[in-house]
Amino acid sequence: MFKYIKFLSQYFQKERKNIVLIFVLVMLSQTFSLAEPVFYTRILDRFLRDSHNLTKFPTEHAFFVALGITVLAWIGSAFAARIFKNLQQYYVNTVSDRIGINVFNHAYEHVISLPIQFHANQKTGEVFRKISKAREDITTLFSVAFDKIFQNVFSISIVLIYIFIREWRVGVIAVILVPVFIIATSFFTKRVKKIQEEINKRNEKLFGTSFEALNHIEVVKSFASEEHEINQIKEDNKVTHDNVKKKTIAYQQLFFVQGTIVNLARVSLIWFGSVLAFKGVLTFADVILFGVYSFVIYQPLYDLGDIYAKYQEGVSAVDRLQTLLSEKATIFSKPNALKPKKLQGKVEFKNVSFNYNQEREILKDVSFKVEPGKKLAIVGFSGSGKSTIVKLLLRFYEPTTGEILIDGKNIADYNLQALHKRIGLVLQDNILFNTTLSENIRYGTFKASDTEVEASANRAYLSPFLKKLSSGLETLVGERGVKLSGGERQRVAIARSIIKKPDILIFDEATSSLDSHSEEMIKEAISDVSKDVTTITVAHRFSTVVNADEIILLEAGEIKERGNHKALLAKHGKYSSLYQLQTQRQTEDFYSPSSIDKIA
Repeated sequence: MFKYIKFLSQYFQKERKNIVLIFVLVMLSQTFSLAEPVFYTRILDRFLRDSHNLTKFPTEHAFFVALGITVLAWIGSAFAARIFKNLQQYYVNTVSDRIGINVFNHAYEHVISLPIQFHANQKTGEVFRKISKAREDITTLFSVAFDKIFQNVFSISIVLIYIFIREWRVGVIAVILVPVFIIATSFFTKRVKKIQEEINKRNEKLFGTSFEALNHIEVVKSFASEEHEINQIKEDNKVTHDNVKKKTIAYQQLFFVQGTIVNLARVSLIWFGSVLAFKGVLTFADVILFGVYSFVIYQPLYDLGDIYAKYQEGVSAVDRLQTLLSEKATIFSKPNALKPKKLQGKVEFKNVSFNYNQEREILKDVSFKVEPGKKLAIVGFSGSGKSTIVKLLLRFYEPTTGEILIDGKNIADYNLQALHKRIGLVLQDNILFNTTLSENIRYGTFKASDTEVEASANRAYLSPFLKKLSSGLETLVGERGVKLSGGERQRVAIARSIIKKPDILIFDEATSSLDSHSEEMIKEAISDVSKDVTTITVAHRFSTVVNADEIILLEAGEIKERGNHKALLAKHGKYSSLYQLQTQRQTEDFYSPSSIDKIA
């Protein structure tokens, strides 16, 4: 248990004052609550025993005045108990919810900061479920600890001390106003249900946003948008928390009415019983008192099963959360890492080798250099290591051997987010978020003006497409951009990259899945936006790389040929054979097994 307390203490450090306040409210509410039965004894011992004592009560009026004052004091004590109880419940629920939010924010921030290799080996849904379940269970655990365990321990201790001082005689008094209780409960629960529906809607949005960001982690990282995603989650959590406070208030109104009904019924019964005792009908004050106190002792026994179940769920969530948080980032920024506002754009791979595991080497001693503003194309068969070069340059992975330099400095010397902000990336399957075209283009440069968004869209040749849309840039693209064609998604991705004004542009199979018409439009867009910018293009369609300053042909992770298009054709090697084969057949899938066999 102590290891769990030690681990969880990090989440309630900011709530220490409120936790102390909760303890004080618990003691006040229980003290006033436990004081109520004392009025039983006061009435029974003073008024009923001495009801016919003319010295103390010379007239009937004097008796009822004194009794009325005592009853009013009793009602005041009960009212004070409910006030402190309501405050206690309010702070227990809101503080527990904030602790749950701290758990969620901490875990989410940790997971989104982990490198690509962690996410490649995990099911995003399972990771997200661990985070959300930890929030739910730990919130409940704190609520149970504050609201039941401490409260019951305090109450039982006080009652046992009192009972052991005096002899204990057991008695039970049940006060139930079922109809009134049910009507009041029905009235208030309708309000609670309405608020809960709003909470559910907000939580659905929260889960959708979180899952989408984790599912699109490469886009998030390549645009250095981790902080934006975290802030968006924090904002959603804040709105949810406000709704939880509203629900808590509605619940406390319900509990207040329920408690008041019960307390008034009990007071009325005892008051009326005292009148009857005045007439010599009732006795056994201690039996009634101890009977009431027996509820304090035995009622927690009914809660033990629920408390234990919640405890088990809570500690299980803590175990899962600790396992998740134990994952360490293997790729991170060094202290005082470089944060360039501008790069020259010189890229160099020096004897770089890489493997995901010992069984297969993806890259073998790869070396090349791209001067600022020049264009490099990388071609090769599927699995040759082309996209791995891109991932290494973005520092999604570390090379096994060798080093990667940008402007003469190892990329490990740069701050990761600062580096990603200077690099534009367009993938084969670009992920668009389920929002407007404008917000998708602005992603990663969230403060970009509408003018900048429109200019980027124009440079990416989106204007003809936008003219067909009634809402223009405010058109919703759907989940993962399903409302757009492949070519339209590519152009949005290009606009999203160039609005960053990057110093290095990477196109990773940007036209491989497009038809000929869309490919021509994308080629024009790429040609325009890559002027005077260091450009690295990964492709299997040679038509997209013929104008590159240098072309590298990769095979099984090794550079087999290099040079510009004209020089490679003159060598009559594999590049020339592949180019001729593609041109002759005019096919997009010229890397089929039969084609490979002919040129191998």
